[in-house]
Amino acid sequence: MSKELQKPEQSSEEVDLGQLFKLIGNAFDRFFKFIASIFQGLFKVVLMLLIHFYKRFVWYVGVVVLGVVVGYILDNKADTLYGANMFIETNFNSTRQVYENMKEFHQLAHEDRDTLELARRLGITPSEASKLKGFYIEPDVDENKLSEMYSAYFNRLDSITQLEMTYDKFKSSLNAFSFQVHKLGVASKDKSLYKKIEKNLVKELSNNPYLKELLEVSNENLDKKDATLMDQVAKTDSLLKEYLKIRINESQKESKLGSGTNLYMGDAESTSLIVDESKILDKRLGLEAERLKINRYRVEQQNIVNVLAGFPVTGYDITTWRDKMKFKLPILLLGLTLVVFCLLGLSEYIKEQVKD
Repeated sequence: MSKELQKPEQSSEEVDLGQLFKLIGNAFDRFFKFIASIFQGLFKVVLMLLIHFYKRFVWYVGVVVLGVVVGYILDNKADTLYGANMFIETNFNSTRQVYENMKEFHQLAHEDRDTLELARRLGITPSEASKLKGFYIEPDVDENKLSEMYSAYFNRLDSITQLEMTYDKFKSSLNAFSFQVHKLGVASKDKSLYKKIEKNLVKELSNNPYLKELLEVSNENLDKKDATLMDQVAKTDSLLKEYLKIRINESQKESKLGSGTNLYMGDAESTSLIVDESKILDKRLGLEAERLKINRYRVEQQNIVNVLAGFPVTGYDITTWRDKMKFKLPILLLGLTLVVFCLLGLSEYIKEQVKD
């Protein structure tokens, strides 16, 4: 009896599994048919395009040739666009001011085309100012510089923050204002204009009363520190001369009497005769090293903006093939011709549908 009951259950399970596999097979079949239909559709589209271009081959060749000829003529008549770069270093946190002034100059040259204002501020004629087409600036950074900055920043963090601050996270947190060296570019139709605007441009970039006051205070502090060091050097020289006189006198006494008076300076041991003059010489050398540092700071910070590399005497051609009309115009005419034929074909199709 039990065997008879088990047979219907087994047969029903087999039926369910059969239906399941059939459904799976149908799903795969529909999926592969869908993929095949996509490729068939793409093939039909490509074939229709090939037939279209084949029937109207002369039209398309004609518009391309026309575009090349007209574009070549336009390129010969158009002025060449020149460019040149200057590398600057910003002091006293003046980077934000420099970027704002560069945006202003770009607006005057590229958007407003205010040749009178450009001429006044750059010390050139309005005719020369009309040749200026754009001002650009970006930080001059490489991976080595970023690694050095990350290392210095990482060492200042506590142990917990160091676990969270990765190189990529640090790099993403930087912006243009995080750097001191920047590349400044100018686009112009006159390749000999760059040296004429360099001096006034740098002056205008740092035009800010607050920054000028910082520069004056910095120079005054350096002058005071240098004067103090010079005074110390003079006193050290005087002390050294007196010491040498004492040394000579003691030597003469020793040669005559066989012994001399003991002279002690500072914390010298009682068994030594006189402090070694090399200590005074070392102190003088240290003072001179400090003065050398001040002279270097004076050069590095004598301006709000330092010019690390000025503009070249003449600019260089910065136009690319994408700027040439002999390439742009044929592509434009080819696309326009294709659109026209597509509209004509659509018009004929609509007329046929209306007739039907």
